[in-house]
Order: sequence, then structure tokens, then C-alpha cells
Amino acid sequence: MHNSPQNVVLTSVAITDAIGTTAEINFRGFRKGVVYVPNGSSVTGLTWYGSATEGGDFEAMHDGSSAITSTVAADRAVPLPSGLEGVAYLKGVGNAAGTVKMSLQS
Repeated sequence: MHNSPQNVVLTSVAITDAIGTTAEINFRGFRKGVVYVPNGSSVTGLTWYGSATEGGDFEAMHDGSSAITSTVAADRAVPLPSGLEGVAYLKGVGNAAGTVKMSLQS
């Protein structure tokens, strides 16, 4: 992992189709970011969950009445939804298992 005062690059984030097995992302101090989906990945959608504490109970993130989701595709980079700003810990549950990279910006 490469760190600088305003940037963190996560080189391997495990995505699964279940909240209990998806990797937890420390989003404290960050406001935005990008998900990089590698070539050949079968992950096409992410539903975002948030928690106030590390290892805590993760709840589905909502923007009004709708769950916050990201449509992604192999060999593409997609910005994180703005509705995730302010959450302490994130999980992106996929429609399929895979690994992504992420960059987080403060």
C-alpha cells in the first residue's frame, strides 16, 4: 500500500457477494475515491455498506430511499458515489467475487 498525506492506494480489495466475507475498507478521513476493476473481472455491480466502527455492524448505505450502488465493469475505473462521504468504514458487496484496486482521496 502506498500512502501520502492526501492519498491511499489499496492494491487488493477482496469483493464477494456476501457482506460477511467482503473486505472492510477504512474510509476515515477520506471524501472520495475510485474503484479500479481489472481486465477479466466478473464483478459488474457493487452495493455499499457502512459502519461507524471497525469490525462493527455494517448497514446498507442509502441516498434517500435508494441503496447506494455502483455499476462497474472489467478494465474500467469508476468514481465512488458522493453519498459515501462521511462514512468511517465501507464494504462494497459485489454481484460476484473478485478483487479490485481502490484509490482514496481526502
